Amino acid sequence: MFFFKKRQNELHTSVIPIESGIRIAFHVSDGKQRKDLIPPLTKDQIEQHYRSQGFNKYIAWEELYDSGALIEGVLPYDTYYEMLNDPEGTEVLSTVSLPTEEMQLTGELKLDSLPAEAKLSMHLMEQSGKNLDRIGRNYGAIYEVDGQLHLLPRSVYELKKALAYVSYEEAYQKIAVCQRLAKEAGLNLDSFLVKEKYHVIDGYNLDIKVHSNDHIELIPIGMSERENDTLLEKKPLKSFADGDERERFVRTGRISDDLSKLFTKRHITGEDVPLFLENPAAVLPEHNYLFDLDAFSDRVKGILPIQKVRQRYTEGGKIDWFDQETGDILPLDKALLKDLMEQNPNQQYVNYQGNWIYLDPTLRKQLLEINDQDQPLTKTGYYLDIIDNEEDLDYSLEAKEAYNSTMYPLPEGVKADLFDHQYEGYQWLCQLEEQGRGGLLADDMGLGKTIQVISFLLKQKEKGKLSPTLLVLPIALIENWQVEINKFAPELSDNNYVHHGSNRLRSSDLIAKHNLILTSYDTLKTDQLIFGKIPFQAVICDEAQNIKSYSSQRSRALRAMQSDFRLAMTGTPVENGLDELWSIMDFVQPGCLGSLKEFKNKYEMTQNYEGLLRAIKPYYMRRTKKQVLSDRLPKKLEQRPIYVEASPLQKSISNSMLQTKETGQVAILNMLTKLRQLYGHPGAIISSYEALEDLPKLNEVLSILDRVKKLGEKAIIFTEFRKIHSILKRILMQRYGVSIPIIDGDTTNRQSVVQMFSQNPGFGVMLLSQKAAGVGLTITCANHVLHYTRWWNPAVENQATDRAYRIGQQKDVYVYHIITKDPTNFPNGTVEELMHELLESKRELAENVIVPFDTSEIKRLLIEKLVPSE
Repeated sequence: MFFFKKRQNELHTSVIPIESGIRIAFHVSDGKQRKDLIPPLTKDQIEQHYRSQGFNKYIAWEELYDSGALIEGVLPYDTYYEMLNDPEGTEVLSTVSLPTEEMQLTGELKLDSLPAEAKLSMHLMEQSGKNLDRIGRNYGAIYEVDGQLHLLPRSVYELKKALAYVSYEEAYQKIAVCQRLAKEAGLNLDSFLVKEKYHVIDGYNLDIKVHSNDHIELIPIGMSERENDTLLEKKPLKSFADGDERERFVRTGRISDDLSKLFTKRHITGEDVPLFLENPAAVLPEHNYLFDLDAFSDRVKGILPIQKVRQRYTEGGKIDWFDQETGDILPLDKALLKDLMEQNPNQQYVNYQGNWIYLDPTLRKQLLEINDQDQPLTKTGYYLDIIDNEEDLDYSLEAKEAYNSTMYPLPEGVKADLFDHQYEGYQWLCQLEEQGRGGLLADDMGLGKTIQVISFLLKQKEKGKLSPTLLVLPIALIENWQVEINKFAPELSDNNYVHHGSNRLRSSDLIAKHNLILTSYDTLKTDQLIFGKIPFQAVICDEAQNIKSYSSQRSRALRAMQSDFRLAMTGTPVENGLDELWSIMDFVQPGCLGSLKEFKNKYEMTQNYEGLLRAIKPYYMRRTKKQVLSDRLPKKLEQRPIYVEASPLQKSISNSMLQTKETGQVAILNMLTKLRQLYGHPGAIISSYEALEDLPKLNEVLSILDRVKKLGEKAIIFTEFRKIHSILKRILMQRYGVSIPIIDGDTTNRQSVVQMFSQNPGFGVMLLSQKAAGVGLTITCANHVLHYTRWWNPAVENQATDRAYRIGQQKDVYVYHIITKDPTNFPNGTVEELMHELLESKRELAENVIVPFDTSEIKRLLIEKLVPSE
């Protein structure tokens, strides 16, 4: 009797080129029947097919999906070409059977009509001389020839797109663009296009002609003299004859519009000269298309220096006046400066002996000894130059006593049952607002700061004090706040506005008509002139560590906003230095900690943390999980560290690294990074080892995950290294037959990734980077946290762990560290052993959020222990 082995299912991949990109389809076959599969596969489908031959192609498709490269299931050709610049991207494309080498070809660009009609055609030939359109079929950037896919050179694809583009303003523009692209692609031009050279002007620079110290002229400059002439023409087209040949130059409509705005004030005179050099938008507010303000300012300051006057005391007790920008001593004295101020009461810029001197309001107030109410009006409406409170406390806000017995019932529209600490936080916010005080809500990660603030905002709406309120957030959290508002306070969803992107509003009045305005820190910085005009009811910033640097434009822009109430939210108000807390508090309640100079002397130099806590107590609230949820949250169980010995291969590679005798701190830190990657997986630094699956740390992780799978629970794995993400995803999907999502700094759909992971029942694994997951994610569906590689700051690791250990977690949370030993090469401990030792010794310090954690010290100590001086 004969027994026939049942044929194993095969997972087949079909690469389908279309005009806009590549669609990748999957089907499964047992040799007789075929069944189409629609990606992303469901949990059941993955479990059914993960052992099928060809499943690695589906894993590669998921990597494309996780990274956001696919748009409605299609890989756009522009993204395709970008991926070819990255070895990891090239590997993914190759895995799904896409060509990764551009084809070799020749061709010609022809003009098939009169120039005014601009009918152009491109004819491509393979190297043997055969016409590609005759022997193959074209789909966007792909030619299919004899069943094989071939990729056009990117330059040829750009030409193809230019030929198909229909929105040219003039026919000559199309000819100019296509002619240039054809030359870049190495294609021939027909005889007419050889004689007729077309150029499109889609950019220009500005030159400055200095007539005198108070008169400058802006002159548009192109790439050649003929471009210069065309830029100055009223008409957008100009032709030049050279015998039988001719050159035609044509400006785009945007360039013409831009020049018309520029020429409204081509000659700049008087005090507008230094004002323009400081901030071009102040003088030409409508000119916002081509101005690179930073580059322009750097350039022109070299032509007409502006001296920003500051004073300092010498050792002999005398006063020197110096330029803040250069540090150069200035030949000035107090009497002369006072005279200049009195003679020019309404000017911030004064022309003295051929130099422009900037007299800021703080200096004017100091020298003329004038009160705030007597201070003359100056031209400050153009840009936001704040009183920074760094040397002296020149701006402060008074606050009422921090006592208020009023109780504020929760608004009826809150769709949530608040925990006691959240209700207490809501009451505190309402009391702060009534007393005219700002606040720093520094609750531990995962205690629900957002729901407390949403409840407060709903109360403000009840009181008619909501509109307009500004929410400033990391860009990754804007979607999260919208979701939370819709979920817990749908009444707040009316008349909200997200200020972001190229189509955002440019009118202060229009923005101010909204109830809630959500924007990012960088957009606020860019649009500070627009926002600065709006009298906000409240300005609230989430993850306020984004303004920790007091001198940064983010911080200065936020502190320049006008509002009745100010709130900062962050679980980590201090990360690296105590002055970060001062920066946040100078937004929350200017003056409460004195000037920065006073603050450093009183608290930072003395490390007087108790005194600092007393000073900020009226404006500060922090609760930890241990304090308020010890009886409500399950346990967080830190497992004993698991030590494994490096494999022979890892030992060999690390020994080779040691033989290079790297010196210098930067070189040694680079070596330490490579060692951390090596112990994670050798394939992270040497691509030929990516397929290795028998490694000590990886085996230990698999053992843990095997137990997690038996329990039907979920795990999250943290590592900062993207290559390790990719390697682990492939290994884990092929072993467990589940989708393994990745969240890193490039993930744009974080909330939907977490939602899908949470909704899939049973066992699951997610890969994350510590910093990308540090804010705005709730992953309480997982209760096993594996730190695959360590981060330099235990507070950051705690934040990462708290993605799982937070309100909503129903199970005990297990935290694992797997540490690699290598006694042969590192008898005093590997980089992983020493990092663990140092980080654990600093863990208690890191949990005190107003005490700075010095990561540079950790790195220095690590180097000393790992590479002892001889």
